[in-house]
Amino acid sequence: MAATAALSLALAGPARANAIYNPSFTQGLEGWKAVAQAKGTLPGYPHILALKRLFAPMRKCDRSQRGHAFLQLNVPAGAAAFVEQGIIVPVHPGHLRFRTWGGRAAVKVRVSILSGPFLHPQLTFTAPALLASPTSCSKLRPRTVSLNMDRFAGQAVALRIRATSQGTEAAFADFDSFEL
Repeated sequence: MAATAALSLALAGPARANAIYNPSFTQGLEGWKAVAQAKGTLPGYPHILALKRLFAPMRKCDRSQRGHAFLQLNVPAGAAAFVEQGIIVPVHPGHLRFRTWGGRAAVKVRVSILSGPFLHPQLTFTAPALLASPTSCSKLRPRTVSLNMDRFAGQAVALRIRATSQGTEAAFADFDSFEL
């Protein structure tokens, strides 16, 4: 019986470790460099937070996130912020994947890879706005982003996630479940 289990494990290969440290922000921002890039017109912003739970209106809009920690880049009125983490991309990397969503206002998100002194933008998108109003949900759902990382196979790089907006209400982008 033990030989059969060992053979099954050998055929399946070793379990692949995630190249992203603290991918679901259960340890706060540990492992992530947080940078407030531009203040915007509202005082006190941007906020870069690792949150343990969604606030009340969002809980009903994204039930799958209940009880899970996540990253929030709160960037109203022209504020901009990013998080960054140095990673070693596996030799056979596959895809970088993560979930993202936002509040009511449009938040522009840019995913980039920093390789040496060069910043390589990979994808720019608007985080799905899950709130239609302060108390009701839109019909949108969180987005799963998937980026092919073959170009950076075997390299030490930095993953950068940046957010900015022009909106003043609920202008944030949330992120969770990074996997590479």
